[in-house]
Amino acid sequence: MVGSSLGIDVLARVLDAASLRHRAIAQNVANVNTPNYHRLTVNFEDDLTHVLKAGGDPGAVKPRTVEAADGTERADGNTVDIDQEMGQLSDNGLLYSAAAQIMASRIATLRSAITGR
Repeated sequence: MVGSSLGIDVLARVLDAASLRHRAIAQNVANVNTPNYHRLTVNFEDDLTHVLKAGGDPGAVKPRTVEAADGTERADGNTVDIDQEMGQLSDNGLLYSAAAQIMASRIATLRSAITGR
């Protein structure tokens, strides 16, 4: 039972990260023509991998928004590539949908075990 709740905690963090990433991408797209704007990204997966390898608590890993270190700066100082952002938006939407479906399935399994149905 502990493994099930742990999995739900991690899935909840994945959903949090996908939601935060969506907001960061939306902000990047909104600022595609803003001079000197540097795109934002969300750090989560690498942090989660590090904690899992170290044997730590994966539920404690929180997604965080940071200024992206990569990206080509245009003449106006902006680092947003609209094609890259649209691709990431699509990937992020798929991640969110998959995590939400897995979460719903795990909760249904737990509910079934509790009610005995």
